[in-house]
Amino acid sequence: MNTSLFFFPRGGWNWPHLSLLLALPAYAWLAGRLGWQADLILTFGTLAGLAWLMLWERLRPARPDWQASAAELARDLGALGVNALVDAAAGLLIAGAALHWQAARAQPGLAQDLTPVLALPLAVALGELGPYWLHRAAHRLPWLWRFHALHHWPAALNASNSVLVHPVNLLWNKFARVAPWLLLGFSAEAMLWAALFIQLQSLAVHANLRGSLGPLNWLIGSAELHRWHHSVQAAEAHNYGTALPLWDQLFGSFVHRPGARPARVGWLAGAVRPRRAPYLGCC
Repeated sequence: MNTSLFFFPRGGWNWPHLSLLLALPAYAWLAGRLGWQADLILTFGTLAGLAWLMLWERLRPARPDWQASAAELARDLGALGVNALVDAAAGLLIAGAALHWQAARAQPGLAQDLTPVLALPLAVALGELGPYWLHRAAHRLPWLWRFHALHHWPAALNASNSVLVHPVNLLWNKFARVAPWLLLGFSAEAMLWAALFIQLQSLAVHANLRGSLGPLNWLIGSAELHRWHHSVQAAEAHNYGTALPLWDQLFGSFVHRPGARPARVGWLAGAVRPRRAPYLGCC
């Protein structure tokens, strides 16, 4: 093993991404001291993470031509607003279902008494499993691609367009992620911090940032890995996991080519591209 590449990966480290993740324990401590509620923790953490990544995209972009234009920022802000409302409505439904499930359940779930050291990584891994298979299916089944296609519309990747997701796509991911958490009885705290980690990872893997996560690419999702998913070539467009590469590694869809990147990202070659970006599934 080349130990110099372990400590100094090709292209240097992606410090904005790493520092965002390293700040999470401090953020958890501060939010606890301030007595913040879960909704505020998620909202502020997500927006602060997005602002941090977008700042560094201006300072050290991987590709200057991938910078978001004013029109693209307005489009992405609109998508963020719509999806925030959809996510909030889905959250209310899930909260109601969770209360009903807890009242009807005769005994606590298997994960309820796990320590945070075990509960958090397990919640993240299980929270990625359902969305992984749905994501993979969306690249193969036309009726699912109809909704997922919006996310592949841009011919560039940046933190801004990471939120360009069809509301139906958002809903199936949310329910697939939360269902195993509720069924297994994860604590509210474990679900909160797993959800925030997954959300921040979703922003970071799309960010137009220079550098690499080096050997950490085998453990957590990164921009270096996720760019292959957005390749226009279907044979390269794998890496369906976002927060973790675990399920891609186990199910044979992991693509890792250190120091390389796809020639083009955007709409899959061979898929019929409409004249306008699909938004309500009309593609």
